[in-house]
Amino acid sequence: MKQCQWIFNALVGVSFSLLCQLSMGQANYPLVRGAFGDLPQPNNIQRVVSAGPVSDTLLVSLVPNKLLGFSTHGLSTEVKKYFPATVQNLPNTGRVAGRDSTFPLEKIVALKPDIIVDVGATSATYISTAERINKLTGIPYIVVSGLLNETPEQLRTLGDLLGASERGKLLADYAEKILSTAERAHRNQTSKNQAPIKVYFGGGIDGLQTGLAGSIQTEAIDFVGAYNVASEAGKGFSARVSMEQLMKWKPDVIITQDENFYQRLMKDPVWQRIPAVKNGKVYLAPSKPFGWISHPPSINRLLGVIWLTRVLYPEAMSYEEYSQGIRGYYELFYGYELTAHELANFSKGLE
Repeated sequence: MKQCQWIFNALVGVSFSLLCQLSMGQANYPLVRGAFGDLPQPNNIQRVVSAGPVSDTLLVSLVPNKLLGFSTHGLSTEVKKYFPATVQNLPNTGRVAGRDSTFPLEKIVALKPDIIVDVGATSATYISTAERINKLTGIPYIVVSGLLNETPEQLRTLGDLLGASERGKLLADYAEKILSTAERAHRNQTSKNQAPIKVYFGGGIDGLQTGLAGSIQTEAIDFVGAYNVASEAGKGFSARVSMEQLMKWKPDVIITQDENFYQRLMKDPVWQRIPAVKNGKVYLAPSKPFGWISHPPSINRLLGVIWLTRVLYPEAMSYEEYSQGIRGYYELFYGYELTAHELANFSKGLE
């Protein structure tokens, strides 16, 4: 135990005695980066609080019948229609994770959850929040790493811990299929000695907010083997860049999830000077029910991986294979059958 305590203290500088208990007793779950309180037996877990938008996205697919609400603010009826019927009327409970929680402790306690689950970033801030909330409420709290390439293991881990192993395995198998297909497409590009496609992911009203090197916001772009041009501005979660930098970086492709920016981009004479815009290589990534590239950076990015593979390597993924992947995800993860019209709206420029 002492060695375990020392290792985790060295990593993030907080107490991890309960985490160590979990690690020593359940060594099969390396993605659990923080666990506080006495975790119930999986089959006894029936009421789950989601700590943030990233965990919302995963839990609505994995354990919709156990979820007590959404931490994501402002989910519209148009968005919720994709979710299983049993969760469409769940309340907005607020966010527990990170700084500036919007979920008052007394409301968390009043819900009588069996466990609080956080997925995503596992920095000291998120770990210390989990420890503090557990101490104040006595409610078990776990934090699971949320990197994109770990998605299958996230689903299996939380499926086991939340009493939904069979469902977790089913979703994980599909996730593995998506990720392996994208990796094959990337390898095919590499085998032809072709340079990585240079991509810029534009966010915000003016499109100049973006994820830097190593950012979880642009992880899907990295995963499919493209080169995030904003990496040249350094490492970090996100930052504003300038038009001068963009003109220097000369991206081959520009991607955004912001429809207002997308419309502006197509008309703005300044943006027309960027090669990607001049060549018509500008794409609006879908964002329902959650952003396919990011926002939040959760399992929804599996859709982004399929979409990006078709956008960047159309010779490696036929439209039929793409559409089957998208339809399959909605059916399996949301229990929703996409109409031909909805699929076409998600797939503009990809047919």
